[in-house]
Amino acid sequence: MLLLAAPAFAQDEDSSILPEGEGRDETFALCTACHNSAIIRRTRLPRAQWDGLMDWMVEKHGMNPLDADLRSTIVDYLARHFGPAATPPRARNPFL
Repeated sequence: MLLLAAPAFAQDEDSSILPEGEGRDETFALCTACHNSAIIRRTRLPRAQWDGLMDWMVEKHGMNPLDADLRSTIVDYLARHFGPAATPPRARNPFL
């Protein structure tokens, strides 16, 4: 007997797990449809690589292509908050 269930992470997360900013809700909704946010939060890429990753997910994983405005919003959000120079949220000193 084969049982299918929704991914466990879908129940455990909401968009507040990602940094605030324009594009957070769109990024959370579209990205966590396939994987949890941990893969986003631990990845540090420049904008061009985030953009290329969108093509890779379409080609290799069957993600629906995004319209240009939505794609730009998401890629901008990812580059701003999860770019190579970004400090991981847990590494920030709460006393500064």
